[in-house]
Amino acid sequence: MQFAIGDRVLFKKEKHEGKIIRINSSDKVVVLSSGFEMNVSIKDLVKVEEGTNKAISYGKHFFSKDSSVGRARSYKKEKSQNIVKVDLHIELLSKDYHALENFEIVQIQLNECRSRINKALNSKVTKLEIIHGIGEGILKNEVHAILRDYNLRFYITQDGGSTEVFL
Repeated sequence: MQFAIGDRVLFKKEKHEGKIIRINSSDKVVVLSSGFEMNVSIKDLVKVEEGTNKAISYGKHFFSKDSSVGRARSYKKEKSQNIVKVDLHIELLSKDYHALENFEIVQIQLNECRSRINKALNSKVTKLEIIHGIGEGILKNEVHAILRDYNLRFYITQDGGSTEVFL
């Protein structure tokens, strides 16, 4: 499926929608959702065509698991919607990263991290997942130093490739 700048999209695995604001590559786009810019694979998106934003567009016997009939809303479900993932992989942040020095790459990644933390602190986000990768640990250590400067609680995930931050 071809995406263009300005297309409305829905996330397949999450109950979010957004608008494509930039195309990074043939399989990665930047989506603006709830005031946050997210780097997303096009495999995780569905394009919203005009007139197809109602359940009837999918047929008479379409089952929607999100229907509110006979369901109580749980606190845990509502809380999980306030999670933002921040992927700091340079190929998602810059198109011409091959021409940059390692120091410049880390600075771009850290500036993006600071920017996302500031946005999250000024919104209703309750948890950030900062994906820094495994590598040699330089970016991870710098991200943890930033989190300590903000006095935030954080935990490294089991695989070591990301850090969960509770706001």
